[in-house]
Amino acid sequence: MKPVCRKESAVKRLRRSQHVRAPFVSSLLTIVVAGIISLVSTGCQSTAGERSGGLFTAATAPTITAARNLFGGSGKDQTSLAQGKKLSEEGLRDSKQAKQLFDDGNYAAAAKRYKKITEKYEGTSVGEEAQFQLAESWYALKRYPKAQDGYDQLFVDYPSTRYVQPATKRLYEIAQNWLDLADPAHRSRIRTVSAVEVEFEAPDDVPPPPTELSLRNPILPNFSDKTRPVFDTPGRALKALKGIWLNDPTGPLADDALFATASYYLRKKDYVEADRYFEILRDEYPDSPHLKDAFRLGSHVRLMSYQGPVYDGGALADADQLTEQSLNLYPDSRERGQLRNDLRKIHLLKAQRVWSQVLHWENKKNSDRSVGIACVRLMNEFPNTKFADMAYDRLMALDQDELRVLPGFDRILDSLSSEPPRRSDPGPDTPRRKVKTVSATSDQMAGRGDY
Repeated sequence: MKPVCRKESAVKRLRRSQHVRAPFVSSLLTIVVAGIISLVSTGCQSTAGERSGGLFTAATAPTITAARNLFGGSGKDQTSLAQGKKLSEEGLRDSKQAKQLFDDGNYAAAAKRYKKITEKYEGTSVGEEAQFQLAESWYALKRYPKAQDGYDQLFVDYPSTRYVQPATKRLYEIAQNWLDLADPAHRSRIRTVSAVEVEFEAPDDVPPPPTELSLRNPILPNFSDKTRPVFDTPGRALKALKGIWLNDPTGPLADDALFATASYYLRKKDYVEADRYFEILRDEYPDSPHLKDAFRLGSHVRLMSYQGPVYDGGALADADQLTEQSLNLYPDSRERGQLRNDLRKIHLLKAQRVWSQVLHWENKKNSDRSVGIACVRLMNEFPNTKFADMAYDRLMALDQDELRVLPGFDRILDSLSSEPPRRSDPGPDTPRRKVKTVSATSDQMAGRGDY
């Protein structure tokens, strides 16, 4: 028993020692000593029986607590949680006093009180409520930039907050009001389809087209209107919309926020960004009431994002597919004529891409064969276009002997010589049926308010 007693006293002295500065090292040494005690106690149990087993339990019990402190947090932190600091009487009392100020309409004083509570009770349920009420106080004061920051901070500090739906509702209201200031026609084009009641300013209060420089130019500061951010009001509105579908992707306003964002970029003719948000809406929200518009406008913006024949044709192929899908999914759509018109444009643009290959090979030396192959392809795939007529003229002007070397070209050239293809344009005096340019479609849609 004597060796066991000496080991036990060593543990006690180690726990009382203040010479080890780092708590981690101290706890680690305690666990090592506990292991030694376990080995010694195991040997003593075979000779001393139950008595030595009792000493082993008494000696190692403090080390178990030390191990818990090492891997589960400091004793001080666990003591704070055990004391119920999250729902302490002091915290509830502070929160009740701040709520009374808010209910009395003293929003400025309530904001100051809630600010102190958020700092004092950070990470607790009291702090969570205070952070939400802080944002609500700024919203009641119409200090919308600070309110937006408050709601954003709520999602950062408390990702699973119980105030997610009221916070996203406020963010949606702030975003729409800011977009209305920058674009007064915005509200007539964007409709909220969710069941959530969203409060906006009265229609009579919607201002005329913005005249203030800070609204027309995002880099100019705003010092006169406290309801708007200092810089880039539309950009802050888009940030608020993004916070809705990122923090509450399954909420009732997520698809509304995505559609509002996509429509804003469409009006600004940023077709690449508009296409990106319409695509998210189609992929992630197949049950959304906005799905029809996401297909219809998505095909349009995909077509508008096409850069030309010298650029990648992926956007053109995607636009063709989306337009076909829109016609198949919504056969009774009022925009059916517009979609068919887009298909004709896509057909012409595809023919233009092949014609660009003809021009490309024409600039090369000894390239009659390559030019001939491109011309025949154009005539076969797009026969009723002006590009097919141009390809026929170019093919007939090439060296026929050079072309007849190619497999199958004897038959092609003989058939073209005996029966030339019908011209898409009957004659020089008959004007070709004009096809509206792609860019004209966006302006017409903007004028009609289709989005």
